[in-house]
Amino acid sequence: MKSRKQRFRKNTLWMAMATSTLLLAGCGGGAGSDSNPEFDVRNTEAQIEAPRSTIGLTATLPQRMMNLGIPVDIVVTVSGETRTMSESGDLYSLDIDLPLYSDYALFLAAQRSSDGLLLGSAQTTLRTQGEGLMEFAIPPQIFSTDADDDSDGFDNISEIERGSEPRLQTADFDGDGIPNESDSDDDNDGIVDSFDAFPLDASEGVDTDGDGIGDNRDRDDDNDSILDVDDKFPLDANESLDLDLDGIGNSVDLDDDGDGTIDLEDPQPSNPNITGNEDSDGDGFRDLEDAFPYNANEHADADDDGIGDVADTDDDNNGIPDVQDNAIAVIPFSNRIPSIDGAYGWWEWSDAGRSDSKGNYFNINHLNIDNTGTFVDGAGSTDWRALSNSSYWRAKHDGVNLYVLVVIKNEPFYEHINDSTDVWHDDTAELYFDIGNDKSTTYGPNDFQRLFRYAHNTSDNIYDAFNSAPGLETHYRSSRAMEMANQTQSIYEIKVTLSSLGLGTEERFGFDVQYNDDDDGGDRDTKWSWFAPSFQDDSWKNPSLFGTAILAPIRNNNAD
Repeated sequence: MKSRKQRFRKNTLWMAMATSTLLLAGCGGGAGSDSNPEFDVRNTEAQIEAPRSTIGLTATLPQRMMNLGIPVDIVVTVSGETRTMSESGDLYSLDIDLPLYSDYALFLAAQRSSDGLLLGSAQTTLRTQGEGLMEFAIPPQIFSTDADDDSDGFDNISEIERGSEPRLQTADFDGDGIPNESDSDDDNDGIVDSFDAFPLDASEGVDTDGDGIGDNRDRDDDNDSILDVDDKFPLDANESLDLDLDGIGNSVDLDDDGDGTIDLEDPQPSNPNITGNEDSDGDGFRDLEDAFPYNANEHADADDDGIGDVADTDDDNNGIPDVQDNAIAVIPFSNRIPSIDGAYGWWEWSDAGRSDSKGNYFNINHLNIDNTGTFVDGAGSTDWRALSNSSYWRAKHDGVNLYVLVVIKNEPFYEHINDSTDVWHDDTAELYFDIGNDKSTTYGPNDFQRLFRYAHNTSDNIYDAFNSAPGLETHYRSSRAMEMANQTQSIYEIKVTLSSLGLGTEERFGFDVQYNDDDDGGDRDTKWSWFAPSFQDDSWKNPSLFGTAILAPIRNNNAD
């Protein structure tokens, strides 16, 4: 069997058809108009014996009535019988039995379930047409909602919508002759009820903070815990102060004290006598721009480490001292070819480059690793300038080869150790090249790292590190070859074939010289570099940490 909702959708048109049928029957077109008495007797007997028809009524309420949100009953009266329809969601239904082939007046009353208050009514006619179930749908449009129990001019539904009692006359609070239901200003205070927080209190109309106390009686209208008498903005819970009395609350005022300096730059944003434009230490820099407004010797702190740039030896805090940062190691051209034998000769290296473009000697004095705890003062002795002697490197070129001298100070012969499988854990010199000087953070095909073991007579005396590009051609000797028993320093003489690097003159390239020191066997004790930042051992994977060098142009061999 079809559901009630299905029957309602399919048979809403039936009501109009039933009404038309009633009109036709009234014109004498029915079978009962035959005047033959014998026929009338037989017809009457047939009607008595004829089965009844079951009428399936369905109805829906007008949307306005459903919007009331209260239980509603639909009471049906037909052929002297009154019954209440069953409710399922928004559909009402009822099955009734009636004799066949007759017209019936159908009355419906929509009532408030709690007390039977009439909310709407409808009237229509139906005609039974045959045996079995006949469906009859009643559309919401035929319901009238004019019922007004208290005759006050407002129908019952309107009164429920307004919150008044439909069976009682509406009060007239302000005595102006207009019932409250019709009066747009019940307390006659000049504020229409729809905007009046207290529509029945003529002394109140606004409740800013919604606490149930009208603003006229409320001592804190915006409920910000500051009494109105002390609140510069009593109706704004976000504001209460206006230091400079410019009408803009401090919460949004960019210059609270009105001294012309915005709060973010004002050292005392609540003091109009201090603007930050003063120069408290008289160093020529106004306090607003002076990182040290009370220190005439300092005004800037580039790396924001709390140490003024004058006193700070590393202004950008990149681990490279300012005196060395951004310097270029210029490697001169020379026709004086050194002997690569591990024996340092002053004359053969006297024309090698020994300082950078800022005048700094090529000292190998940046401490990268300290496994012994000897150099524990990270703010002080991080390089060998604090010691009596410093290790260093020198370099020159002849257009074909690069010659590098590495001298390690304070290294007596008995501290030369060669006991580790890994080259870098013994006494070792290292050269780094970044051809193209692109300062990439990862190694590429033009980036090289080669290690040279002090004990050069072993089978693994040189080693290309993990990330190094291949193809580098070198030849070297250390002072180990000289077997000097009283030796107090280590010397490395290294020749690098420029063509294996793809390096020409007057081209900037990344460069660094480092060494590993092992004085007691096992793993290395310290690692030092010329340029890589102190306390960072990342050059083996990050070429951007190299310094910058350049080969001077080749001179005419006939020149002095």
